[in-house]
Amino acid sequence: MNPILFPYIQGSEVEWIELNLLKYGQPISKATIIAQVPQHDDTDNFNETLEERVDSWLSELISRNYNLSSSFYELKGNTVYPNFSWVEYPEYFLCLYFSYAGASNDPVGTKLFERISANTIKNFIGGEICTFGFPSSKNLNEFLDDVAPVCFEERGSKAHNDYKDDGVDVLCYKSFDDNKSSNLYVLLQCAAGNNWKNKVPIHVERWTRYIQWSSRNILTSISTTDYVSERQWSKSASDYGILLDRNRIINWYIKTIDVFLRREVLIWCSDKVA
Repeated sequence: MNPILFPYIQGSEVEWIELNLLKYGQPISKATIIAQVPQHDDTDNFNETLEERVDSWLSELISRNYNLSSSFYELKGNTVYPNFSWVEYPEYFLCLYFSYAGASNDPVGTKLFERISANTIKNFIGGEICTFGFPSSKNLNEFLDDVAPVCFEERGSKAHNDYKDDGVDVLCYKSFDDNKSSNLYVLLQCAAGNNWKNKVPIHVERWTRYIQWSSRNILTSISTTDYVSERQWSKSASDYGILLDRNRIINWYIKTIDVFLRREVLIWCSDKVA
């Protein structure tokens, strides 16, 4: 068996196990996992043994697996088996890596995550997308000038120059294709880093001043590279609207894959597993 590549990080244990499973596409035993946990992170500050903790990580891994449209892992006895390697689902691997290691100082990977999130929400509502800053680096008002006529809405007031994107990375819209206003709009903010729960929710009232669309036609959304637990789900959804965690992202992204984007993601992931 190959040695575990990614180092153990306390607090990201499940992601750590997943990364190594997907990197090699080979099974990992509970004994191998236990051997990789540093001795100083043993039972001093816990009411359970290290073996019990590893059991709980594996149980959580399989529990999360139930939310995926395809089963990624199987637990047989004391060994967990991957059904895929990272190559089959590089977009999931990118999300997993950011959840494990954070996304600071990685503008390429962050932009890839925005584009993955954009295609996910596009597949979900069956609409079209405008991604802020891609492919050209237009400022917010230039972006708004382009968006308004595409949505058949009137352009409103200028955004303040201090606002880089005013919390929105992607606009997804679904038009009735009759050259009229009053369509469906989703404002999406993308949070590749670990601090996504500290993000300020989108100010819809400002966006209805920028473009004169009705707030009744607008939904807000956030995407995160994390897996969001049931305990966290309700509060996060009430704060941000449509919630896209990495399981939802991969379930919907793969319905229609952007082959050019996948090629870029594969290159990015290749560097992480090298």
